[in-house]
Amino acid sequence: MRVAVIGAGGIGGLYGGLLARAGHEVSFLARGPHLRAIQAHGLQVQSAQFGTFTVRGRASDAARDLGEADLVLFAVKTYDLESAASAAVHLLAPAGVLLTFQNGVDAPDRVAALIGSEHVLIGTTGLETTILEPGVIGHLSAAHYVYVGALHGPPDARVRGVVEVLSDAGINASEVEDGHRALWEKAFVLIPMATLTSVCQAPIGPIRELPETNALIDALFDEVTAVAAAYGYDLSAARPRVRGIIDGWAFDGKASMARDFERGRPTELEAVTGALVRMADARGIDVPVARTAYALLRLREHLASSAENPLGTAPAGR
Repeated sequence: MRVAVIGAGGIGGLYGGLLARAGHEVSFLARGPHLRAIQAHGLQVQSAQFGTFTVRGRASDAARDLGEADLVLFAVKTYDLESAASAAVHLLAPAGVLLTFQNGVDAPDRVAALIGSEHVLIGTTGLETTILEPGVIGHLSAAHYVYVGALHGPPDARVRGVVEVLSDAGINASEVEDGHRALWEKAFVLIPMATLTSVCQAPIGPIRELPETNALIDALFDEVTAVAAAYGYDLSAARPRVRGIIDGWAFDGKASMARDFERGRPTELEAVTGALVRMADARGIDVPVARTAYALLRLREHLASSAENPLGTAPAGR
């Protein structure tokens, strides 16, 4: 199968690397030093689960260089969604499918509006992975999962075909009856974890230990539950499991959004906390904790942007 990876970072690099190792024709859309390293030496994966291996394939920062693909792994951060979707239009074969891997619950629908709903499948994944250095992907967790669902309705032949391709490459993939529910269930963990470790500028351990901030975890659970219910998803039964995940998280654990804030990088604030606030507003639901945290984090982004850009010119890459 012809596969294109848009966003050859941790997720795209690992799954694209595994598909290439399994014999598929995989190309990578990347940029900067990471791209140059892939072009020169191939893409190396160092995985706690799969060991270390190197694959080679076409790599470019221009979609037109990569040819058409039957399957596109859409693994960019949400702040690059629109520009990456433009690239996907040039990569997709007429009957090709694109598997989204974004955190935001509205991301698949945003992509579908740009490239056509007939091409889009919803992917949800859980793992710890990163770029260790240009051209080198680190898969730090000893496990992973990928859930694949249709954009609307139950799994169809396209979903089953993608699950089969991924599974044959050693990827722990399975189909789900409702791809949007899978995203909401992931958001049930992600939104409290990302919001609080970012706004508190602290790992989850101290946040759990202090009664006042521990109460914020439960308050965000309440708010996510209320908003999800307004969109047709009852998450109440999942709450004990999700609370267990947060309580069992490593004491020094932080969400990637919090680490992006610390490093002065673009963040997924709009796709995580911001999306919850906007969706709540659309249904007339009060989310005071999420709204306050969002305002504080927006200010943090604004101040960081102003410090980088004292003359008020547009920040590079945003």
